[in-house]
Amino acid sequence: MCGRYTLTSQEGLVEDFEAALDSEAPKNPWFKPRFNVAPTQDAPIVRLREGMRVIEMMRWGLVPFWGGKSGAKPPLMINARVEGIASKAVFRDALERRRCLVPADGFFEWKREGKAKQPMWFHPAARGRFAFAGLWAKAKVEAGELHSYAIVTGPPNELVRPVHDRMPVILDRSAWGAWFDPATTTEQARALLITPPKDGWRVEPVSPWVNAADHDDPTCIAPTGAPAQGSLF
Repeated sequence: MCGRYTLTSQEGLVEDFEAALDSEAPKNPWFKPRFNVAPTQDAPIVRLREGMRVIEMMRWGLVPFWGGKSGAKPPLMINARVEGIASKAVFRDALERRRCLVPADGFFEWKREGKAKQPMWFHPAARGRFAFAGLWAKAKVEAGELHSYAIVTGPPNELVRPVHDRMPVILDRSAWGAWFDPATTTEQARALLITPPKDGWRVEPVSPWVNAADHDDPTCIAPTGAPAQGSLF
């Protein structure tokens, strides 16, 4: 799964994703350096709007169109498993018409160490930015229209496998155009969702400060002083 991630700078987002910045995004209090993005919080995503890429803020935790109806209690869908993405109605529509990218520069998983869990931060060795494959939805709510998203997850690569049996799908930059293209069929889009290679990535144990969802500062990615990578596993 993917339950927390980082986006420690918004600088260069427009250039990286060749997208316009929604005028409301900078007004959102969550549009800032993020060291611990957690479910139900807003975060930047990139989607097509009238044929153009736009960066806007959305709630993490996909709420389907029926989710805002009176009495409805949809589950918190922060992830969409790639294995069932084309068969489950809640994701099938989004895979066909509402694909998005979720900018990030790292993600967290927790490694069991006896009864304790050690947070591990996975990130590019060069500290570069990348994009999760995402799906978004809109639902009518009392306050108006809620836009929300889920991150697609799949089997882990060799780097993540010792820690967790799932990982977020990270789309190679060369696949971004096809992911956004309305002419890309659901079958073609599904074929883009492959396990990313481990080359160019590293993992390091970080402070348990990140365990609390309301902690969102550089301490969340501070090294713990545990053994250096290469002797972790």
